[in-house]
Amino acid sequence: MRRSFAVVVGAVGAAVLVCAGCSSEPEKGDAPAAGGTPTKTSAPPSSVAPKPTPKPSAVALSVPMYQRALTNVEKVLKPDVARVMNAKTVAAFDAGRAQLAAAVVIERSALAKITPPRGLVSAHPAVLDAFDSYSGSVATNLSKAGETKTSCGLPKAPEVRLYEAKDGVRTAFASLAQSVQTSIGKGVKFGALSVPAKPVAPAVLGGRGENGDVFQRSGPRGSGSLEITNAGDDVVIVIAGSNPRSPQASIYVRANKKTTLSGIRSQDYWVYFKSGTNWDAKNHRFTENCSYQKFDDVFDGSYNWTISLAKTPLGNASSSETESF
Repeated sequence: MRRSFAVVVGAVGAAVLVCAGCSSEPEKGDAPAAGGTPTKTSAPPSSVAPKPTPKPSAVALSVPMYQRALTNVEKVLKPDVARVMNAKTVAAFDAGRAQLAAAVVIERSALAKITPPRGLVSAHPAVLDAFDSYSGSVATNLSKAGETKTSCGLPKAPEVRLYEAKDGVRTAFASLAQSVQTSIGKGVKFGALSVPAKPVAPAVLGGRGENGDVFQRSGPRGSGSLEITNAGDDVVIVIAGSNPRSPQASIYVRANKKTTLSGIRSQDYWVYFKSGTNWDAKNHRFTENCSYQKFDDVFDGSYNWTISLAKTPLGNASSSETESF
């Protein structure tokens, strides 16, 4: 069948193409009629992003729950503290100290994750600061224990070093506990469970000899005597011919005490005296704060003498410092 086409010019000059004898439905792929409603679209359907799930807000602990958290920290730390305090050697102490330091860091991290009660919001950061300060406090308190010699230049006994080391860690841990307790106030407790008792000091620390103890003699005895009045610190009086390391006799005189050394031979002698603290009874010597002196004048062993160890402008016997003996 023959198709015919016509072009119609509208009044407004718009060209419209008319197909005579064509179907009213557009062929596949044809554009929709002007002004019609499109039946297809090439734009992809819009997608809606899901809303993020809000994170739950941290729940503040109650005061009893906060107390329970601190108590649990003490229960964890207590065995490590005990391991340090029960160490029998410096090596065992060092191993225990390292374990305790690591445990303090771990427990501090655990406490940092909790939300404290409303009344302790400002106190909780101070609690964490107390844990942060522990390592520095240990280093400070162990500085003395790290010394291998006493202030008198003598080798420090292993038991003294171990005691000082334990006391240093104990002091640092007690300081941590005290800082925590001060921060949280009276409503919550920390420290009673984990702070250890003070270690027992070796006998040499704070040791003193007995007043009038003649712990050293050599050679025959004589009839001379030396009366001693001590108004100062504990001293040891040594009488010797020339060398105080080879004395005729040595006697211990406590502070503010009086005693008499008898049996002195009838020959000239010098009077030496040494003072200090931490008397080592086994080795007959002071181990800390030592001072060594002697009277400048020789003593005649044919006479009985009286000396007073006190600095006074009315004294008639001068003294000078000497080498250690």
